[in-house]
Amino acid sequence: MSPYRAVIGPLAHYLEALHASRADLVLTVIVPEVVIRHRWHRPLHSQAERRLRGALRALPGVVVTSVPVHLTE
Repeated sequence: MSPYRAVIGPLAHYLEALHASRADLVLTVIVPEVVIRHRWHRPLHSQAERRLRGALRALPGVVVTSVPVHLTE
């Protein structure tokens, strides 16, 4: 896998560093969540938003907000 495709790890490290330098900040991360119409469409879409929410949930001072994005056919 290309290192340029990795998003979750670098973002988590950046937010940790930002929190370490400014512990008084509350950071809000807005994560788009794909809403699918049919259950069988699920394998077609990456589950990156779930992995991202899981990775960021443990960070102190970080609020994760999911925004639903409806895909049209």
